[in-house]
Amino acid sequence: MRLIVRLAFLLVVLVLLAAGGGLAWFSSWRAERIAHLNSASSIAGTPAGNVEFLQEGDGPAVLVFHGTPGGYDQAMLFGSSLAEQGFQIIAPSRPGYLRTPLTSGLTPEKQADAMAALLDTLGLENVAVLGVSLGAPAAIEFCIRYPKRAWALVLISAVTKKSAPGPSDPPFPKLLNERLTGDVGSWFLVHTSKADPAKALGWCFDLAQKGEESARMKWIQCVLGDAGQVSWFQDLASTVAPISPRETGLKNDLLQLKALPDFGFDKLTVPTLLIHGAEDSFVPLAEIEAVKARMPNAELLAIPGAGHIPELGPDSAALPDRIKEFLGRFHGGQGTP
Repeated sequence: MRLIVRLAFLLVVLVLLAAGGGLAWFSSWRAERIAHLNSASSIAGTPAGNVEFLQEGDGPAVLVFHGTPGGYDQAMLFGSSLAEQGFQIIAPSRPGYLRTPLTSGLTPEKQADAMAALLDTLGLENVAVLGVSLGAPAAIEFCIRYPKRAWALVLISAVTKKSAPGPSDPPFPKLLNERLTGDVGSWFLVHTSKADPAKALGWCFDLAQKGEESARMKWIQCVLGDAGQVSWFQDLASTVAPISPRETGLKNDLLQLKALPDFGFDKLTVPTLLIHGAEDSFVPLAEIEAVKARMPNAELLAIPGAGHIPELGPDSAALPDRIKEFLGRFHGGQGTP
């Protein structure tokens, strides 16, 4: 009997030690991650309020509106290939994300104003604009409100109209936030993306893409077969972690999603490239086709077999060159698609 009691006590001690070790590991990771995020960016004091940003590269400037959840790190990830191809990337944290307070811009219109104020602070008059997912409304508003400051617009997996899904059909950013269960969950996502990328990619497919199990497995194997895509996916996972300093922006984006205006696409004359996955479960391709039909100066690149993250999958390798080619045609405001 004494032996059983001792063994039980030993087991409890081991469990507590393991839990304590895991908590210490997580706490260290979180502190280091936040310290790195804070040290790598700058804060611009603008008339609209403080805006956190990162600026890299030389050449024509590209202003990136990141998705949900995200921050300047995610904006830079989406712009990194362009930075390598001769463009200057302006990667801000949208209001509510990381060190940009929500007071700097609650609505997409105000976020566009905040980014215009950031450009003024940086001494930049004209930019190309890149908007991703729920960052697209603010990117669109920027081009509508400041047409002379945008010489091209690229929208990736763009959200272009309001949506008020019911409890049984929540948007995937809300699902992601719920399933991550806070900073511990986002830490686990980052860890799993490196230790077992196939499992993490499966979660990604289930959240953001349509398709049967055969399509799911084919997509996962395609990504795993490309070291560059695996690395990009792991970097993407890190841009939602830790999630607590991004949660204010995420919740605001979901609120704004329910009240988006009917954008005046027929008057949006800036040259526009729409990039969209044919199997996007968040924004159906048909919605983007309808938007393209309303725009006088736009073209659509639909990616077969891709979901809400078209950078991953069989045709993703062509995207950076396609965006570079598009921007190269319109730098200086010349040309039409």
